[in-house]
Amino acid sequence: MVLNWFRKCRLAWGNASRTAPALLVLALTAGFGLAGCDALPRSGPMATQIQMESQSPGDFPFRLVPVDVAVSRVLLQVPDNSMSTSGFFRPDRGGHAGSGPVLGPGDVLSITVMEPASGGVFSGISSVTAGGQSAALVTLPEMPIDSQGIITFPLVGALNVSGKTTRQVGQMLEEELKSRIIQPQVIVRLVGNFSNKVIIAGAVRTPGEFNITAAGETLLQLVTRAGGPAISPGNAMVELTRNGTTKSVRLQALINQPTADVRLKGGDFINIADKPRTYLIMGAAGRTTEATLPVTKLSLASALARAGGPIDTRADVKGIFVLRYEPKRVVEMLTPEQPVESAYVPVVFQLDLSEASGFFLADSFVVRERDIIYLSNASSVELQKLLELFRVAAGPVISGATVANDFN
Repeated sequence: MVLNWFRKCRLAWGNASRTAPALLVLALTAGFGLAGCDALPRSGPMATQIQMESQSPGDFPFRLVPVDVAVSRVLLQVPDNSMSTSGFFRPDRGGHAGSGPVLGPGDVLSITVMEPASGGVFSGISSVTAGGQSAALVTLPEMPIDSQGIITFPLVGALNVSGKTTRQVGQMLEEELKSRIIQPQVIVRLVGNFSNKVIIAGAVRTPGEFNITAAGETLLQLVTRAGGPAISPGNAMVELTRNGTTKSVRLQALINQPTADVRLKGGDFINIADKPRTYLIMGAAGRTTEATLPVTKLSLASALARAGGPIDTRADVKGIFVLRYEPKRVVEMLTPEQPVESAYVPVVFQLDLSEASGFFLADSFVVRERDIIYLSNASSVELQKLLELFRVAAGPVISGATVANDFN
């Protein structure tokens, strides 16, 4: 096809040499001039350009790491931080589970005092009999906790109960009443739970305000009470704001590691944001695509297959690249002969799919969040573009010259 086209060009040139030589030369000069000025359109650099740039990176240095068995072993040891629970609020191992929620301003308490021995302060007010022994029993009027976290209790006076559980308040009152009441026993109940509320918003089925009960709900339990996530747990980012500090964790990460689940506190605000983990695939794969990572691990081979694989007529199978930032300790293992100064270093991994071993390495290479997968063009593609540019520039002139020659 190309030879036939060149033959037509030659004939047209011979026939039209006297009618349109200047116009044809101008067209050819323009076509080859554009090609010589790197004006050919590209989807990205060629493999050889990336290799040369890694040796003389200029203002943006990066590490070019050909993927082999040794590199693959190092990468398989690196955990996926996007599914890590580190940096989130630490679980309250002791917690308040089973002892009730923490009290705060606005809560209302019901307090009952029992005095087992007779002849005490509460004798004759109300009594109960158990096992042949009587005891004085009195329930005081409901007591609201004021804005300072204080209640006023008879015989004791002002008592700061903010931040305490009902059990702890009962123990405090028993200690204070020992000098005034014979063997006091105090029962404290929370009858107005106003400070122990949390709000959950965002991508849940029933967002709203919820009470923390005596069971002491955890974050995962509250998400369940809110109807569960309205999106995939792998795409759900849990943003927990507590005392002015916001920390985030993937919902799927908490599901995978239940021991990292945190117990909620009054005033907590939870937002479930839709933030999918994505990666980019560019170059000789048809079109640039931003794809979502699945919950399970995705290999490079699978990512290429999802994108339709390298285009046979364009891709350089020796130039399959993955671009990402790696932490210093990983880069030191990958390139021990080169010093590492930054905490994170841009790394370009190169895979060669021209051999069978390359496919096994691609199958073991795990794609991570924000990876850029780039399929470079083969060098023959540039020649095809040059011929196409020549055809576009010279074709109309040759056709016009041929018509003029026939007319003459």
